[in-house]
Amino acid sequence: MNTFQRILFFFVIPIVSPLVLPPRMLAGGFLGIIAEVILFGAMGFFLMRGWSTALKLSIFLQGLNVIIRLMMLFPHITSADGSFDSIYTLTSLLSIALSLYLVLRLDRVDIRTQMVK
Repeated sequence: MNTFQRILFFFVIPIVSPLVLPPRMLAGGFLGIIAEVILFGAMGFFLMRGWSTALKLSIFLQGLNVIIRLMMLFPHITSADGSFDSIYTLTSLLSIALSLYLVLRLDRVDIRTQMVK
């Protein structure tokens, strides 16, 4: 696993996948975005250092993101007036796909071997 892949799997995808939301939802949550970037940035730092606890926490949080997005997808697939909300649906499906890929990828042997101190 090269450095680019480590940065992609430990920093970029974990930060981006929970933040894939429609712009109207992101507009009011600037402090939440900053807190999320700090949390996942710190977790990526600990993953690079080889902490297996950070790996377990990252897998748990990404899995939780998948579950929450699936639970919220069907009730919010339509707007209040009954029309199909395509932006919300696409961003939710993209976030689910990214988080699910990351959960399955982080649980593989080559990632676990990086965690040995």
